[in-house]
Amino acid sequence: MKAHDAIVRLLVADGIDTIFALMSEGTMRTMSTIEEEWGDEIRLVKTRHEQGAMAMADGYSRAGGGDRVGVCLVGRGPAIAQTGTAMVTARKKGSNLLVVVPESPLSERYDVKRFEQETYLRSTIGNVTSIRSRETLVDEFGEAIRRVRAGDGPLAVQIPWDVLDGDVDVSDAALEEAAAAARATRSGRGRVSPDRDLVERAVDMYVDSDAFQPPVVLAGRGAMEADAKEAIEEFAERTSALLATTLQARNYFADHPYYLGFTGSWGTPVANRFASEASLVVAVGASLNPYTIDDGHVFGEETRVIHVDRDPLALGRHAEIDLGIAGDARVTVEALTDELDRRGIHREGELWTDDLRRRIDESPTMNDRTFPKVPGTIDPRELVTLLNEHLPESKRVVVDAGHHTRWCLDGIHTPPEAFTFTLDFASIGLGLPMGVGTALASDDPCVTICGDAGFLMSLQEVETAVRNEIPVTIVVVNDASLGSEYHSLDAAGEAPDVALVSTPDFADVAESLGADGVTVRTVEDLEAITETIGADRDGPLVIDCKVNHEVRHRSKG
Repeated sequence: MKAHDAIVRLLVADGIDTIFALMSEGTMRTMSTIEEEWGDEIRLVKTRHEQGAMAMADGYSRAGGGDRVGVCLVGRGPAIAQTGTAMVTARKKGSNLLVVVPESPLSERYDVKRFEQETYLRSTIGNVTSIRSRETLVDEFGEAIRRVRAGDGPLAVQIPWDVLDGDVDVSDAALEEAAAAARATRSGRGRVSPDRDLVERAVDMYVDSDAFQPPVVLAGRGAMEADAKEAIEEFAERTSALLATTLQARNYFADHPYYLGFTGSWGTPVANRFASEASLVVAVGASLNPYTIDDGHVFGEETRVIHVDRDPLALGRHAEIDLGIAGDARVTVEALTDELDRRGIHREGELWTDDLRRRIDESPTMNDRTFPKVPGTIDPRELVTLLNEHLPESKRVVVDAGHHTRWCLDGIHTPPEAFTFTLDFASIGLGLPMGVGTALASDDPCVTICGDAGFLMSLQEVETAVRNEIPVTIVVVNDASLGSEYHSLDAAGEAPDVALVSTPDFADVAESLGADGVTVRTVEDLEAITETIGADRDGPLVIDCKVNHEVRHRSKG
């Protein structure tokens, strides 16, 4: 059989049912085989741009909660070069993404598309494996699937074009053996137990902390991955601690009365304030990067910090800490609670007072400043508030990068597992395709929220959603500007109007691509379509929300 047919058989045997691709001469025969022979097993989503295919595959994998692999098939040379931003974003997230990319044929000395492809892949996606032998192709490709399943993604697999389309001598038994080896590994890592002496030192630090100032437990993505929620809440109750998260774990404790929100440069004022006032912060599964701690401003001068992470090299990497404990988030927090039990320390809710709860509840999330009005536009604060009220309770939300992201973080509420942000590389333009991939993977309604500049970078994928009948609602927060740059220039006393860029009518653009389009300029306009937002659909809806570009998020000064 052909090598590409063997690869498709391995993917099908692994349970992969969707592949995202934009055809090139190096992938056309593979795609033909998929569509003609495997159409009942694999959905082939043909995109309009390679970057869109990569971002869709990433969004598709993220929507699976760690159990789904996103597969992207993309051509060599200029084709793979188009996808760099999406690949870096996937690498920074650690997505379960498998990329299959041809490389220059072994049989040709000159290839107009040849460039330092492997170097490029290593600098973007990170993990790269090259399969250049027909004899080992099946085993090596099965190993690539296994690696992604084991959490070693994203991963790019390079195969010379003439090898990919050439013949391989492989039996059905060999294929099944390779597929079984790949299936034997699924995501999930062993739990690392903390050092007993360090646990005791941590409890000593708690005992020595201010008895009248509640400590703060700051949970990050590592806490979520370790399923540490109940353990952290029990520890917090025992110590009268307040709960906060990083941006990536936003709303992890949303149902807890003493959850403060997320900390950092864009964080909620109440979370930042209590963290800076605390004499002790226990950071669990959080990197403590400069965004999480606002370049050190989140912690007060007298705050002592205990940092828990399963990776010893992560301890204190980005912030000064007083104690680092290498260990699984849940196991370590349970060990801290056990040590409290051993010492007979029981302070259940002593500092959880009605007055404290009132201070938390009354702390505003969005600023209430007054800004110059722009006719024909809606205030973005009103927009996200109303969107949050009218979106279905069960939903998935994808948010592109940009000034509008900050409003969404303030006002759009979802559980962390139902929220995808594309900020890992701080790139705009990935939200729309990532939302399309997410919608394809999700049983819940999917809403992707973009700025106007990011939407224009990838609007061709609206047509992909139309053609594939993908039910995604695309909200464009349209301030007709590069919003972050506009406000940064303005805050610096520079002329900001260079960042103002007029936009077309996106509702008309959407309809020309076959989607439904709506324009929102007022609260009344939005309320008139509330039943449409997030409703069951057989294709995309684009909502062009004209917002006031003068309204500045509190994080911009």
